[in-house]
Amino acid sequence: MSVHKDPEILRLAEHHPELDKLLSEHAELDKKVAALDKRHVRTPAEDIERRRLSKLKLVSRDQIALMVAKIKREQ
Repeated sequence: MSVHKDPEILRLAEHHPELDKLLSEHAELDKKVAALDKRHVRTPAEDIERRRLSKLKLVSRDQIALMVAKIKREQ
């Protein structure tokens, strides 16, 4: 399941604006990667951009996981 669709994470985001912002950024990156994936033929520049966006998406997911862990520890 994608992090921006996980019910528990969404519940936490309702009370933590920083987490909500990270989830929005992750969802936007996901949309951009999906749009590039829909193309049957990509230019070399588009391939590079897709890899860059995918890496940013992974970093974003890690940041979300760290923030969720921190929030849970504080509860």
